[in-house]
Amino acid sequence: MSTTAKLEGQVAGALRRAGYSGNDTTLVVGVSGGPDSSALLVCLHRLSERHGLRLHVAHLNHNFRGEEAEEDARFVISVAEELGLQYTVEKRHPRGGDLTGNSSFEQAARETRYGFLAEVAQNVGASAVAVGHTADDLAETVLLHILRGSGLHGLRGMDELSAWPWPAQGKDLALFRPLLGANKTDTVTYCQESGRAFRDDTGNYLKRFTRNRVRNQLIPLLAKDYNPRITDSLVRLARTSAQEVDFLEQETERIWPQVAFEIEDGVQFRRAELTSLHPLLQRMVLRRGYALLTGDTRRLRESHLTSMAGAAIEKTSGGTLDLPGGLKLHLTYDYVLLSRDAVIPCPLPILNLDYQVGLPTANEPQIVTLAGPWKVTIERVDSGSAPFLPNSPGASSYITPEASPGD
Repeated sequence: MSTTAKLEGQVAGALRRAGYSGNDTTLVVGVSGGPDSSALLVCLHRLSERHGLRLHVAHLNHNFRGEEAEEDARFVISVAEELGLQYTVEKRHPRGGDLTGNSSFEQAARETRYGFLAEVAQNVGASAVAVGHTADDLAETVLLHILRGSGLHGLRGMDELSAWPWPAQGKDLALFRPLLGANKTDTVTYCQESGRAFRDDTGNYLKRFTRNRVRNQLIPLLAKDYNPRITDSLVRLARTSAQEVDFLEQETERIWPQVAFEIEDGVQFRRAELTSLHPLLQRMVLRRGYALLTGDTRRLRESHLTSMAGAAIEKTSGGTLDLPGGLKLHLTYDYVLLSRDAVIPCPLPILNLDYQVGLPTANEPQIVTLAGPWKVTIERVDSGSAPFLPNSPGASSYITPEASPGD
């Protein structure tokens, strides 16, 4: 089978799995001009009529490679026009990063790029943004996460279809990666077989960027001296980790109501139930709580989760822990609270007072569930023997029938 047939078969399969085939789907295609994104664009264009796709090309110039970047933009425009596709091309310098700080610049560039793609997708009414990540990119990502001490979520690397948090609009961007089953030699060969030129980004060789060193130095070294199939091994690790994360997320969903519930501006965990879980499930539950409040777990590291779980087990009431994204973990005797509040918020959910509960007619206690963990026990007692308020539990109240509304 030719590389062209193989690649187009892989992309067609990815379209069907994502539900984008035959549904009159609009896709934004992120195109840098390199072999991966160029191959993706040509491939999707060839498949577009058969699968009912409308394509819109998007290219962002980060404005730090001068004339070379301008040539990349002109190249992408020429390809889009040749294919008869609409396009959006812009310049944006990454915010919050500079070329002297490799990881900060890489992260800032990524945030700026996906923010741009999300805006284009919203403007054209696209279902998703298709990007040209390959198996090589997946392997690099997994290895980077290993070097940073990531947990299982980091080891899964990238998924074929995933959500990129877009805080500016309070929603997620759907990212579609149909080339994860191919590698870079496949995309280069595809372009050659299709008679398509592509650009070579010299920024991919700058040693000050961590990913470039992993791609150009570390992975070749590992392949030469340790495992000639290191990329395949890392991809296999990613897929196994993805299955394990999927299972753990299902288990977290199952136990969530027993362990946690949302309160106003926070999430509360029952401390005894949380600390009785397996350590891995403790971290999964805490991670879910963090995600509910921030909508984005990219700044949350495995070390943060370990500290949170350790605090729940070891720290006494009144302890706090600062977390990324402006969140705080508060500890009480019975609860672990995640909140943006600097002080411990009320650990109980707001009680909707629009309830009417009838008084029991017999001496048997009547238990009424109101909301969340709220349960009210109503019991008739003899006023002559009642242990009225001075000696009552803190959550007790005594009401005479004459003081209650209704009959």
